[in-house]
Amino acid sequence: MSAMKILVLNPFAGEAREFERCATVARPDTEITFDTIAGVYPLNYVTYIYYRHKCAEAVVERVIRAEAEGFDGVFISCCYDPGLWESRELVDIPVAAAFESAVHWANQISQRYSVISTEPKTSHCYRELADLYGTAGKLASVRPINVSAKVSYEEFTPNEVIVERTLKVAAQCVEEDGAEAIVMGCTLQSCPLTVAGKNDAAGAPIIDPVLVGMKDMEFMVDMARAGLPTLSRYGTWQKPPRDEVAQLSRAAAERWGPVRAG
Repeated sequence: MSAMKILVLNPFAGEAREFERCATVARPDTEITFDTIAGVYPLNYVTYIYYRHKCAEAVVERVIRAEAEGFDGVFISCCYDPGLWESRELVDIPVAAAFESAVHWANQISQRYSVISTEPKTSHCYRELADLYGTAGKLASVRPINVSAKVSYEEFTPNEVIVERTLKVAAQCVEEDGAEAIVMGCTLQSCPLTVAGKNDAAGAPIIDPVLVGMKDMEFMVDMARAGLPTLSRYGTWQKPPRDEVAQLSRAAAERWGPVRAG
């Protein structure tokens, strides 16, 4: 069987370490390509609702191109999961995203989990997504470390600061909120913990969404290759008419040909 080709997509601009982290858990024969949407989205973070909307459209365009380029799957490496549902609606290859993968794993390995958010502004997103993904019943809390994703790069904030603040808040989630697992709510902020080897708080595992998302992506491709379902096309992810999508998406028009007249 041919090697698995996975696109790891950072849905914003800015240097990140997803490739190195994904490579630590990926199979030796998995081919990982890392890309961003910096060409059309110049900001290095997502945070705001409007920004999330702008990211989502750019992500969908890149995912459509990824399918045309022969990738077996795409992993969206951002805990806002921008463009995840929209992409699944349009392409046949599996698409995974950081937060969805992480909270489903937390749901599987614990009875209550907490999310570490960047700042109060972002906390609503994780509650919204937990509800959307059906894991809100096990969500113990969402607590911020009060460091914006915008400044979570090492040149702005020392890794030690992020690690120290995260471990302090994670301990509160365990001791005060009853969390049995901790989900990092920012891929930029999960990186310093993983690199430092800090993967638990008072005995509760701290989940790096990038690592779990990478393994989830490999699993989904395995399922597809085995002829097992990776997505239901009944209802939610029913495909829209191809010619209409081509009118709305440059990437779709390039892949599927000219739109029919009339």
